Amino acid sequence: MYTIDMVEYVTYMYLRSLSFNQVNAILRAFYKQNVFTKVALLDHVEQLADRIPDHQTISRWLKPKRSGYYALDGTWLKYRGEDIVLLILFDVETLDTVAYHVADDETEESYTALIKLAWPEISVGMKGLYGDGDLGLMAAIAKLCAGVPFQLCVFHKYARVGQLIPFKYSKNALDLEIKERVEEVLFAESKDMATSALHELELFAQQNQGYGKLNRAIEVLHYNFELLLTHFDHPEMSPYNNVLEGFNSIIKRRTWLMKGFKKDINIDRWIKLMLLDWRFHVLKESAFKDRRGKTPLELAGVELPEIYNWLTFVRENYK
Repeated sequence: MYTIDMVEYVTYMYLRSLSFNQVNAILRAFYKQNVFTKVALLDHVEQLADRIPDHQTISRWLKPKRSGYYALDGTWLKYRGEDIVLLILFDVETLDTVAYHVADDETEESYTALIKLAWPEISVGMKGLYGDGDLGLMAAIAKLCAGVPFQLCVFHKYARVGQLIPFKYSKNALDLEIKERVEEVLFAESKDMATSALHELELFAQQNQGYGKLNRAIEVLHYNFELLLTHFDHPEMSPYNNVLEGFNSIIKRRTWLMKGFKKDINIDRWIKLMLLDWRFHVLKESAFKDRRGKTPLELAGVELPEIYNWLTFVRENYK
């Protein structure tokens, strides 16, 4: 009843909006009739997803170049009302996704599975890693990537302290002073200045013994403190992990529109489509001029023609 071009067109629209009502309204306006029911639309999209090569197969075909700098993180999704985590290994310079793995929790085993999936692409020339310091992540990296510089995301640490002491909304003078002192630690201009600022914060805590939150905040800062300072020894590395954070927010928003997953088989279908859609999408509004107008795959050195629908491009060109 529907041509493959039609199904690819509708799938592309659905991936960009993830709203059946919006897609259906556009189709009704063009054809002047009801074209798809929601059940029919989703059925065709899922069948198309099964025919699309998986993430690693696309990489083996197009051979994107890797920068050697990778971020690893997890974003939480819903499956039948329960939490699951999508673990992603992301090239922070090209913005290309290298690999992903869906698991029940962030553990050493789940991060190990993610790293091993990406290993053929990242094992040579690994220069630096970024993450939020999750225990499972650190254990997996210690075993598989020992000796590779690791930068703990400064913003993650700042947000964690902010959960203990309400930096954002507090008008309490003590909280505001603690905020300034924490910022002096985390956003210092040198390793010595960061260490000195932490020592000053500890002395300040001794003068305010009755404020238990401050002591807990200092414990948070002390935990893996040396990993916050990696960028001073490796100035080519940023102290932040916000490129992956921004990507995770996009995935989170899209899966929220879907209201979670109902079938186990659909998790990989939809994650695969979303991540491939990201790899082929043009970065039109990037703040960086050298990225603007290019896709993550092109930033990774892949020469691509002008593509109007990546689903059609893959079908017509992948052998």
